[in-house]
Amino acid sequence: MTSDTEIAHFRFSLLLKEIDAMRVKPEVRTIAMALIQLDGMEEINERFGYLGGDKVLKEFAERLTGVVGHNGNAFEITGTSFALLIENPIHEGDAVSNAEKIANVASEPVSIGTGKARVQARMGLSILPDPAVTAEELLRQCELALTAARRHGETYRLFTPSLAENSDMNKSWFDIDVAIEQGEFELHYQPKIDLRAGRLVGAEALIRWQSPRAGTIPPSYFMPDIKSTEGVRKLLQFVLNTAMADARGWIERIPAFSLGVNLAQKNISDPELLDVVNAALENTGFPPEKLVLEIAEDFLVDDEPAVQVQLGRLRDRGIRLAVDDFGSGRCSLMNLKTLPLDQVKIDQSFVVPCPSNETDRRIVAALVQLGHALDLEVVAEGIEDADIMQTLLSIGCEIGEGFHFSHPIPADRFDEEWVCRFDRARADSA
Repeated sequence: MTSDTEIAHFRFSLLLKEIDAMRVKPEVRTIAMALIQLDGMEEINERFGYLGGDKVLKEFAERLTGVVGHNGNAFEITGTSFALLIENPIHEGDAVSNAEKIANVASEPVSIGTGKARVQARMGLSILPDPAVTAEELLRQCELALTAARRHGETYRLFTPSLAENSDMNKSWFDIDVAIEQGEFELHYQPKIDLRAGRLVGAEALIRWQSPRAGTIPPSYFMPDIKSTEGVRKLLQFVLNTAMADARGWIERIPAFSLGVNLAQKNISDPELLDVVNAALENTGFPPEKLVLEIAEDFLVDDEPAVQVQLGRLRDRGIRLAVDDFGSGRCSLMNLKTLPLDQVKIDQSFVVPCPSNETDRRIVAALVQLGHALDLEVVAEGIEDADIMQTLLSIGCEIGEGFHFSHPIPADRFDEEWVCRFDRARADSA
């Protein structure tokens, strides 16, 4: 069963992309964000049932859209949490004014049958580019402010630097050794599916941090801090060794299975990268041809000659290489032609709207054809429903991953829900 945390991870990533998209508009100088949590939904569900609760949430979402008007966007994160982005707030007071409007529309009753239901909104606020500098930092500051508002029973809290100084989530960003030794990191796996046959052909390993102080912390919080330090090598060692150990039995049961692991930019420039990968292969006995190292598109063009040498060494070892989030970065046709790549993964920002948007459908079709022309395997990211899957099949994309099939899940669940299902299907076929 999909958890709110797994859904939130995906929707937070879409929210961060929207913030970045707003920032590049020449007319946008500042962005205010409100992270909103609704209190009282449990009582409403108990009194009016889940259909009544759904009506309350739908009504609040419509009211929230009315608050933002033409100057921003509203997003649903989970069933009871939302985000509001406002372009060009005049000052902090403008953000606070919007928070008060949100509180008012949340408190207005919703008629359900002969009864009325009310919720209370609590909010964390911050502004980019001051005090936040990046989209990730803006989200993090709003989370801290929301936590403080809930802790003190306030309707809203505006982020201040003192919140970050006193936050548990700020104390151990770089203490990777301790987090690994204490088992705070774990891996979840998202299945890759052959769209034509409907069969499992691989998985992507995704890191999660289960902090004993702050709970589940998504990678968007800790990776920006870790990936610029030496800790990124230690984290890669953990991911490689854990993922290969988990997948060692899967590749024996599923001949076509491959394991995807993401590389950070500092991993690619690390002169010891091949040694790190070789050590994990030897420790686990994992065949190198079953490992797919995934590199974000922009990383391939920052220092192309050095990247080409590094990737060539990995390829000579038998390891497969993929360009991740393809179509959203600066990678050129020449990069694809000259770099030793095996796979392209089409960015979900094109995949998700392709059934209803002809432009996006044509872009995805062109990317699929380009990948095939270069003898590259093509994987579509972000398959959320059957319509997207059927559209991809019609334009010749052979492999995909997304929430339509599964959210990322722990190794034991992945084995039970996916690998064992493959075993049963093969036995039934025989």
